[in-house]
Amino acid sequence: SSFQSQVASRSSSFGDMESMASMTPMTAAWMPKEMMSEDSEVLMAVSRLAARVLFEPTPKTSAGVAAMVEVLKPKLYQYFGGHSQSSNGLLLLRDEQSQLAGMAGVVVEKLPGFQDEVPRVCYLVIDPRLHGQGFGSMLVRQCEDWAKARGHRAIWLFVLRHKEGLCQWYSKMGYQTVTHLTDTVPVPGQGEMEGTVQMLGREVTLKRKPL
Repeated sequence: SSFQSQVASRSSSFGDMESMASMTPMTAAWMPKEMMSEDSEVLMAVSRLAARVLFEPTPKTSAGVAAMVEVLKPKLYQYFGGHSQSSNGLLLLRDEQSQLAGMAGVVVEKLPGFQDEVPRVCYLVIDPRLHGQGFGSMLVRQCEDWAKARGHRAIWLFVLRHKEGLCQWYSKMGYQTVTHLTDTVPVPGQGEMEGTVQMLGREVTLKRKPL
């Protein structure tokens, strides 16, 4: 299928070739929208993965993860569920046992200060146990292909400004900084606040790559 790609043998300019050779075989596929209903297993799975990994500081307890899941589920369903717009897509990375190991989304929407709706990469998450094996760059490239196939000439993304290593990683992949702005993001509570989520303003960098 054109929607599937076996990535076990795929090399990456950002990955260690030795780790690539020994890594677990993975399959990346675009999720059919009808799979994601408001009470579907896939919505819970992607919400839990994002809740555990995507936002800092990461939750330390099951209550902390559950609180983040409740924040993320409605947004993920809005973007990628059965009634979301057709130009949005969610790419799922699964292992040989079909367990979710990573994901990346493409959402077409208006960005702050821009007139037109444009595609952006979002919810790029790789299970931490699989970091450094080239899966992140592979998913980003497939998101770029998704946008290009739908006639877009550029793709965008936000990255937290303080994540300098991630900003540099995107720069190596051809993403150029457009501007810096403040965005509201969910932040897991810490210490006595564990199990809560605060919506806080964070400095983010908007990046763009021509396609």
